[in-house]
Amino acid sequence: MSALERGRTPPSTAAVCACALLALLGLGQARAASLQVAPTSLQLSARQNAEALWVSNSGSAPVSVQARVFRWSQRDGRDQLDPTTDLVVSPPMQSLAAGQQQLIRVVRAQPEPPDAQLSYRVIVDEVPTLDPNREGMQFVLRYSLPVFIQPAGSAAGKPELQSSVLTQPDGKVMLEVHNRGDGYAQLADLAVGPLDRPQVFQPGLIGYVLSGQTMRWPLDIPATRLAGATLSAKINGGAQATPLSPTPPAR
Repeated sequence: MSALERGRTPPSTAAVCACALLALLGLGQARAASLQVAPTSLQLSARQNAEALWVSNSGSAPVSVQARVFRWSQRDGRDQLDPTTDLVVSPPMQSLAAGQQQLIRVVRAQPEPPDAQLSYRVIVDEVPTLDPNREGMQFVLRYSLPVFIQPAGSAAGKPELQSSVLTQPDGKVMLEVHNRGDGYAQLADLAVGPLDRPQVFQPGLIGYVLSGQTMRWPLDIPATRLAGATLSAKINGGAQATPLSPTPPAR
């Protein structure tokens, strides 16, 4: 999934989806985006100490790359990225010649199996080039890649979601989802209506709800259309829509 982001937004406010965020582009002249990263997410088992990312330059000019890692949590219904030493990336900075591919290792500093699923983000940035003759603004690529470490003695955990629809004073609606399960949930293709004929009103990736966390998203649909209707989403890449069961009203 992808979204556009201008400039170099600080990681704490970057959109945290498994995504590439916009190419280098001049207003007077343009060159095609060249930085590519694979895979778009990492899953480490409880006793796995390292995993690999590949960065490549498919363009015709050199590209400088910076990789950083952050602990990923969710606070007040929003994603939060905080500096961490739990994981390290090597090398953290590099320059790729045209057509070059480079391995980046993501290594656990403390390899002991965790008690619960851990979540991180690796931010891979294209570093802007210093060109005094450039006209207009400069845009750079950013990849924000989720990294999950599974707990000891367990396969990937499973999410258990509770949701509610909140109506704001201005009449707009928000979806609040709490994950009581022991594994993350990736939500995509929000839909309303019967599960065998769901009508998608917000296609594509909506976001993640981490284990034990709560997230909120604005809904692009009138509140009246949600009254008595089934709200659903595709969870963790599933092909079928899953109902988002509402929580009982707060007392």
